[in-house]
Amino acid sequence: MARQIGWQRLHRQWQSEGFSLIEVLASVIIVAIAMAALAPALTLIAYRRAMSERVEVAERLVQDEVDRVRTIVDLEVAPNPAAYADPILRAELLEDRLPRVGENPLENTPPPENMDSGANNYSVRVAEIQLPGRNPEEYVIQSFRTAGSDCIDSRNNAVIEGVPCSFRMGVRVYHRFSFDKDSRQALPGLRTELVSANQNLANADVWLFPMAGSLVEINLAANLGDVCRSILATVQNPTGNCDAFPLPLPSPIESP
Repeated sequence: MARQIGWQRLHRQWQSEGFSLIEVLASVIIVAIAMAALAPALTLIAYRRAMSERVEVAERLVQDEVDRVRTIVDLEVAPNPAAYADPILRAELLEDRLPRVGENPLENTPPPENMDSGANNYSVRVAEIQLPGRNPEEYVIQSFRTAGSDCIDSRNNAVIEGVPCSFRMGVRVYHRFSFDKDSRQALPGLRTELVSANQNLANADVWLFPMAGSLVEINLAANLGDVCRSILATVQNPTGNCDAFPLPLPSPIESP
């Protein structure tokens, strides 16, 4: 009887001091089973988050490319048309600064063949993006456009042939994983439509689609004279005029 009381006292002492070894091992096994069951779901969540971040980066790169081209047209080409009268400067502008002319319609412009060089109907450049807490990643920016309309030299009221100020432009942004790791050639079957929520993001085929893309209109920004005249055209009995922003004088007509 005394021995039984002693064991009961010892058991109560163990319970007051903490878990037994068997209880700890059982808890570890239960936690391990639960983590193993949750691991695939947690991995998929992390993968989808990374993909969402890549799509956001690609969308920003699309907008940056559109803004870059608009800046060239508004601030470089139109204000100083004489700089592009020289055929060499004009070729440099068209080949290196503005996108190359794509297919007609633009939607038929093929995807890039590799990361390093464009083709006759599109331009390609690579951007390296650093996100916090992650390694740098490369994105391939493909751009193309229609032939568009020539710029007009408002000072001389003359057309600047071969230098467009109004055109339609397309941009696609692909991730580095859309290209072979060693050769930098496009993966077989690379496509042009955007990756969407309908795609299985855990499938390797997701890299056969661009992360983002857009088709936009690029037009020369209106100058102050155009704005002034457009406002006065909507006002009854205007009290002012736009003499400070005169229209360009027409070129004199030579007599035959």
